[in-house]
This record gives sequence, structure tokens and C-alpha cells, in this order.
Amino acid sequence: MFRRLCLSVVLLSCSMAAWCQVEPSASGGSGTTTDDDTLMTLPPSVSGSFYPSSVGSEERENTLSGGITVIAAYNDNVLTGESIQKTSAESYTILPNITMSAMTSRLRGSLTYSPGFIFYHPTTELNQATQNAVADFQYRWTPHTTVGVQEMFQQNSSVFSEPYIVAGSTVSESGSASSPLVILPYLGQLMESTTGHINYQLSRSSMVSASGYYSLFDYSSSALSQGFYDSHSGGGSGSFSRRFGRSQYFGVSYRYAVSKTTTYPSTTESQYATAFYSIRLPSHFSLSFNGGPEYTSTTAPGVAPFTSWAPSGTASAGWQRNRADFALSYSHEVTTGWGLLGSFTADTASFVARLQFTRRLTGGLNGNYSNTKNATPLITAYTPVGHTLFGRASLDYKLGEHLDLVGEYSRLHDYFQGIAGLSNDPNADRVSISLNYGFRRPLGR
Repeated sequence: MFRRLCLSVVLLSCSMAAWCQVEPSASGGSGTTTDDDTLMTLPPSVSGSFYPSSVGSEERENTLSGGITVIAAYNDNVLTGESIQKTSAESYTILPNITMSAMTSRLRGSLTYSPGFIFYHPTTELNQATQNAVADFQYRWTPHTTVGVQEMFQQNSSVFSEPYIVAGSTVSESGSASSPLVILPYLGQLMESTTGHINYQLSRSSMVSASGYYSLFDYSSSALSQGFYDSHSGGGSGSFSRRFGRSQYFGVSYRYAVSKTTTYPSTTESQYATAFYSIRLPSHFSLSFNGGPEYTSTTAPGVAPFTSWAPSGTASAGWQRNRADFALSYSHEVTTGWGLLGSFTADTASFVARLQFTRRLTGGLNGNYSNTKNATPLITAYTPVGHTLFGRASLDYKLGEHLDLVGEYSRLHDYFQGIAGLSNDPNADRVSISLNYGFRRPLGR
């Protein structure tokens, strides 16, 4: 993780040095590329990039920003240790953060890092350090070739503890959610995901692309982790896409993935062939669809190999204006990993919305729903099934140029059979108020 962050910093620093050599776009803007008569961008159904979640003056380019966030919260159910009784606690969080962003005619990238400390009272045994890091780079290598890489790292962090400044992007344009299917807000855990892609434009209106990813989940030895398994996953995909007009894409893709658990050794492989369609409509509105058959194969000690065929697909929509944005997605797929054993059918839905009411006041809503069912009957006894529902509402008021006051309310309903702490008392509420000091400085000027 540290080596990858250092590499990201080096790449971003090199790009800063080259800013003064890059000519601005013809329109005098930031130099970002959009679909025109010659250049194609990677279709969102393939790239899996996140819908933007900044409004108004929040969206900037070529900047160094940072600050510190202090949060005081009341949690009505922290589920300490092996106890299944509802236990409330106060928490105090300190989250420094720093972000570097670059946007030129060839490069678009950002790097955010936020370590933190969470202190609980009176349940001090839950005190922990957290880390959040997100890196996203897109580089136009040649006039016809674009490469990109995304890295996300979370340690002891969840939707209840991650900084609100990082948590806004919860919906990707491919229809998947950035949050796990099961939310464990107070359990020690580590999640890391790395994705890379390259696309080559064959002609004015056709393109091929390839991508690969690797992810891992590690959990603490807490009794609450019973039913969850350390795992790592990897895979790759290839696609062909065709553009119609200036804003419609149609294509086909193939994906291969393998997931392995370490606590209870099992291996699940999946192969997924799909057709996708994406369109960018007027008024900054986008739609994406993809679907097709998926084949999975699971092996585990003591049971016969299990194989299955099932349909999978996603749909997503996004809309963004200067003062508001909204994104919504739904997916149905046979998937693996996420700390669960074998393969399972997952129906997930996510949304994020932000609205700038005034120059100083911005409101936000985001939520996730997932429903998982075991798709490997022979190892049902080892794999919990259930559903998760999470919602958050926030108000952000700018006290000054560098100071924000944020109020949030979050609600979590997390029910999974076989996990006592979740099945016996699945509801949790959290109310918080946070003070955020931030700065922003232009770079390369």
C-alpha cells in the first residue's frame, strides 16, 4: 500500500512539472477531453469510474488541498465484543486529510489520503486508528491510447467512520457500489482494491479495451467476524465498443474473476459475457446498461465442486448541474468475495445526491441497499445470507472561506443469519456534528 501511494505521488508530481508545458484547450477551459468527432472516451459500463459528486465551486483543477476534520457523534448501538445487547456510546474522531489533483489536456488525476483516530466513551476497547486513501488517474498516452488506474484503501473504516469529504462518491457509472455488501461499522477490517485499464481507438468510432483488478478483505479476530472470511480476488476483462453519433456507445465484453478465502479455503471462479449500452443525453444526463449470462464454479474442502449459470446485469443513471448532482444504480449479479464464502446472488442499489441551496449551504443524501443469497447450496451452513440498508443525510454550512460545519444523521439496518451481533440487534443510528478546516491552493501557475 505504501509503495503504491509513493508511486502515485511521484506520478502526480511529474505531471505538475509538465503543466506549464501543456497548452490549454481550445475553449480556454481546463483541457479535459469530451467526445468529439475524433476522440472516444472509455464507456462508463467498462471503466467503472465514479459519478462526480461535487457541486458549485467544489469542483476545481490543478490544486493541493487539505485540512482537518473533528467529529463528535452519538452511536446508539456499537455492538461491543461478543455482546448482542444494544450498547450506546459517544465517539470523537480526528481526521486530517490531503488531496492533490491534476487536470490537463492529457492527464486527469487525484490522490486523497486521510489517516484518523476514533475514541469511544465509555467503550474504550473500540478505540482505533483509521486510514482512507483514494487514487484515480486517467492519462492519454498517445492520440489513440488511454490508460488509467484506480486505487482504494480503507483500514478500520466504514460508512460510519470514513470522512464525509471522501464518502460522497458511492455510485459508479457501471452500476456497482463502492461499499461492501455487508457493513460492519465497528469491526476491525482492511479493504484494498486496485484497478487498471487501457483502451485503444481503432477508428473514429470503434475502440478496444482491457482491464484488470485485485482486491483483498481482512478482518480482525473479533467474535463478530464469525461468518466472514479473509479473502482476495483478482481478474481481468476485455471489450469492444462502437460509438454512434457523439454520445452513444454499444459493445460487448468478457470478464474472468477468481476469489479465494484463506480462513476456510475455497476458490470461486466466474466468467461473464455481456453486452452494454451507454448514452449521454442533453442536460448532463447519462444512462448505462449491461447484462448477460454468468458462469460460476466453486470448490471447497469436503464438498463436491459446484457450478451454475445465472443472468447478471446493471443499470445506472447520473445527472449533474452546476449546483446539483444525482446518481442511481441497480445491479443483479452472481458475485464472490466481500468477506463471504463461495458464490452468492447479490441485488444491490445505491444512490447519491447533493444540492447547493445557497452559496454557503449544501445538502446531501446517499444510501445503499443489498440483498444476498447463497448460490452455493453445498456450503450453505458456512455462508450467512441477509440484507443491508444504509442511509445518510447531511447539511454542510460554510462558516468562512476555510471553515465548514457539518451535521449528519445515519441509519443502518444490517441483518444476516448466522451472525449473532447482526441478526439479534441489526439496527444502529448515529448523529454527528463535525467541524472541518480546509485549504485549497492552485498548483502549476
